[in-house]
Amino acid sequence: MNDSDVIEVFLDEICALFPEVKVRMDLHEDDMTTFKMEAFANATTLAISSGQIELAKTYMDYMDRKLINANPKEFEFIDVYYVEHLFWNATDVARHVGWPLVPSKLKELYVKFHGKSALSQG
Repeated sequence: MNDSDVIEVFLDEICALFPEVKVRMDLHEDDMTTFKMEAFANATTLAISSGQIELAKTYMDYMDRKLINANPKEFEFIDVYYVEHLFWNATDVARHVGWPLVPSKLKELYVKFHGKSALSQG
């Protein structure tokens, strides 16, 4: 399976598990896969911001589990287009509520890119 196929299957899995996210992903053309993954990150941040904590945890726990057996392309999408995009334009309150919920492996990726926790952003 080539990289494009791997990502298509990955995104399809997200949409099947989380149909409410599919609506956001479908706003982007099929070949705009990076934007689709960023839409999942935005959905996670929005869930935190709107007090849907269990939903946000479900999204992040899925991504955390996905990291365990991720191939290099899936890892890239989780790291670059999901984790790096978490808390984008989030309020300080959302960061303080959400950061403790982020699984440790995702936190490590976030800090590796941003150089600090989401609590220090903004």
